Amino acid sequence: MPGPIPLRMQQVHLGRGPLGYLVVNPSHKTPQAVYASEHERQESILLKRCPVDIWPGGTSYTYGCPRPILMYKRHHNQLVLFHESIVIAIVDIVKRWFADVDAKFPERMPLHKDEEELLQWLDTQVEHGNIAPYSAETLGSWRPDFLVEDENGDENFRLTEINARFCFNGFMHGSYGQTALESMGMDESGLVGAADGAEFFNGLLRLFRHDRPLHLLKGEEKGIDIGMFIHAVQLHLGVTPRLITPNDLRLIPDPTDPSRTILCCLVKSSTQTTSPLRTASGEVVEEIRQVGLELHQRELAAMDTDMMHHISLRCFNDMRTILLVHDKRMLGIIQQELPSLVRRGVLTVEQAQALAKGIADTALPGSPYMQDLLHQSNINPGLKDEYLLKPVRGGKGAGIVFGEDLSADEWLAALRDLQSPVLNPAGASFVAQRKVVQHNYELVLKACGETLTQPLVGTYHTVHGAYLGIGTWRSSGDRICAANTIAAIVATLVASVAAAPTEKRDLPLLGGHSGIIKGVGPLLDSVESLVPALGGSGNGQGEDTAGPILSGLGKLPLGGR
Repeated sequence: MPGPIPLRMQQVHLGRGPLGYLVVNPSHKTPQAVYASEHERQESILLKRCPVDIWPGGTSYTYGCPRPILMYKRHHNQLVLFHESIVIAIVDIVKRWFADVDAKFPERMPLHKDEEELLQWLDTQVEHGNIAPYSAETLGSWRPDFLVEDENGDENFRLTEINARFCFNGFMHGSYGQTALESMGMDESGLVGAADGAEFFNGLLRLFRHDRPLHLLKGEEKGIDIGMFIHAVQLHLGVTPRLITPNDLRLIPDPTDPSRTILCCLVKSSTQTTSPLRTASGEVVEEIRQVGLELHQRELAAMDTDMMHHISLRCFNDMRTILLVHDKRMLGIIQQELPSLVRRGVLTVEQAQALAKGIADTALPGSPYMQDLLHQSNINPGLKDEYLLKPVRGGKGAGIVFGEDLSADEWLAALRDLQSPVLNPAGASFVAQRKVVQHNYELVLKACGETLTQPLVGTYHTVHGAYLGIGTWRSSGDRICAANTIAAIVATLVASVAAAPTEKRDLPLLGGHSGIIKGVGPLLDSVESLVPALGGSGNGQGEDTAGPILSGLGKLPLGGR
């Protein structure tokens, strides 16, 4: 006999009804004035926390939705177990990147020659004690994106990418949006936030030392949260981070040891510094001791080797994370490594199952999976409609190609170009990722009260391996919901909500779905085959013993798809 149907996520009004919240029900005639007043109230709260001129464009505080998404403990548990598991897996893989010659990671996921040499040089710096070994304490800030998969009506979170190139990655919008829930009636509802908004900002503060000047290196990227971060640091620490560009960087001889160089930047005004340092041409500079990066890979590649060495020792979003973890190919590497990680005792069977169930099926260029995909696509031309191609180093949805938009010949030609693992000189390469069949939700996103039926895209935040909580939800009727898609920003952002502790609101126990999902690639079957031998039960999800939790209120649709 089948068990009870798990409760699904749903959108709620805060501060309404006898319980302090009401489910948004499109079949009920809610006055438009109710929706309008909710938006006005949220915007007023957000402007009290951050002035209008600090919000990107002076308008991004208006893009959010004040009706958060209610999720349950089983959703929260899946994310926490998944996060703990993927951190363990990634740390193990990155630490073995060159040391484990049998794994052949550089051959399976090649980098450009200068990037590989930089990572090898960083390994020598670990040996010399100049940089910490790669571990959970050095991972920097990540913002993984996930889709809500529809599994015969149930919900499953599928990670599609890890955004780890830029430091701030939506943290500030998530922080202000989440804390706004407290003033929107969350406390009176008996619901609990899925994340502590203040902890998002505190997590960023743990990235750097507060007793040293802070420089932020930004080039082409306009940035979403970086200005808000600078403003918040001024308020909380009483210091102003220096915003600099690659053109401001200089290497000068170390005054204490002329055989060495130190990393510096130009000082635009003599009133900004008391630094005695000068370049050979007389430019006033100051030393950079720690730096946060918002640079694209092509901007990093444009720097010379000595400059990159200095930056890599001082940047707090670790260069090993930028070059390896942000790369979409890492998801395929993790999937390939699951059987080995279990055999070696790095992951438990439960953790491997969480990753098998929670990572979007990803084929690497040159891999047996990619070869098989080409073979199967020759036999079944319609298979292309089940896949998409994603740039391995992309972000914000840029460059994604859906198989359904290509002819059969175009799809086969694209796959033939991906039979070698080598990156082309411009860094252009793709992974093939199986499309996730997404769950649709009835949502009211705008003050006009219009009901939309469309998917949700989720994200969570982590700093140095610590799970900080779920971030903003975003939603769009388009196939790609990204930060640079204006329609998605204006039309679709919603808040995020999680699950309440047992003592506040008990609900019937709900069995969480678990086990390995078959049919997403040969790798998953091999993980499943390890379960009986290792004594695994296959039940890695736990049960819903608590009620609904509210999770953060999001502002911008941030990153990937």
